[in-house]
Amino acid sequence: MKIAIVGTRGMLWRYSGIEVSVNEAAKCLGERGYKIVIYCRKLKNVLIPGYLCKNIKLVYIPTVNSKHLGTFIHAFFSTLHLIFSDIDIAHFHALGPSFFAFLPRLFGKKTIVTIHCLDWKRKKWKYPAKIFLKICEYTAIFFPHKTTVVSKTLKYYFEKKFRKNIYFIPNAVNINNPSQQEEGNIKKLNYMLFVGRLVPEKGIHHLIKAFNALDTDKELIIAGESSFTDDYAAYLRRMAGKNTKFLGFVGDRELDRLYRNAYIFILPSEVEGSSLSLLEAMSYGRCVVVSDIPECLEIIHDCGISFRCGDYLDLKDKLQYLIDNPDIVSMMGLKARRRISERYNWDIIIDELERLYLS
Repeated sequence: MKIAIVGTRGMLWRYSGIEVSVNEAAKCLGERGYKIVIYCRKLKNVLIPGYLCKNIKLVYIPTVNSKHLGTFIHAFFSTLHLIFSDIDIAHFHALGPSFFAFLPRLFGKKTIVTIHCLDWKRKKWKYPAKIFLKICEYTAIFFPHKTTVVSKTLKYYFEKKFRKNIYFIPNAVNINNPSQQEEGNIKKLNYMLFVGRLVPEKGIHHLIKAFNALDTDKELIIAGESSFTDDYAAYLRRMAGKNTKFLGFVGDRELDRLYRNAYIFILPSEVEGSSLSLLEAMSYGRCVVVSDIPECLEIIHDCGISFRCGDYLDLKDKLQYLIDNPDIVSMMGLKARRRISERYNWDIIIDELERLYLS
């Protein structure tokens, strides 16, 4: 069986959690014998092999470097390419690319759409883009044969709105080796960590305000880069104190080190689907602090700490409590890692994907 993936930036990108999750799922499916074609964006001045992992082929499709048109154009030409190929299943990711999901279906190919988030909620979009993305809720539900979502919150939203059965297949992560926390070194870990794009809906401004008000000698590490949001990124740097460090984009090896040695991980998002960085942090045994939006509470259950979304004073109080109580941090980290191992590991998720493809 040959499966095409449309809607991500490609195999070598760690632009967002979508890319990370989709690429790891592709590797696992390739190991099980499926032929995977991932439609990628071209990188300037970089020659990349078309085959990178077992049974995975990368097809590079040109597009424009535009916030509003880049994904749309890439998804359109990727779809044109796949409908004239020997693809069996076309798997579209995100609301915008789902606009083209009817085309492979017209050519007799099985079509699936995975919705990762309510993208129209993102603050970077102006009114016309928000309207288009709301329209794409309908295309994501009615154009493909099947629709999946990555959180129970999204499943409830779409089933209530459209009265149609939606499949729930969450993101997953690899389970990492025991961390320093489990070895009793939690007091020595001297920074708090945020990982993600520097965009307003991530709520990083709330985090910086809260951190500035803390009584601590710990540092705040922010790993990630802007996404057509340079003004917001500059605003964050202006409001940050001397103990806040911006690392920009970090590779996998550096990210592993950051997760492994963080005292706590913080996700102050106002909008999420199923946060990969949150799952990753929990898999390392980190104590996590998240805003109380349903998508985050669904993941942590009782294995993390939440604060009122947008309330930096409540976040400050929760962080100060954890700074003053390292034993709680250690205990919550162990619970977090156990939850990821039991509910968000790849063996479970790939089994569910296989059932979806074969049914």
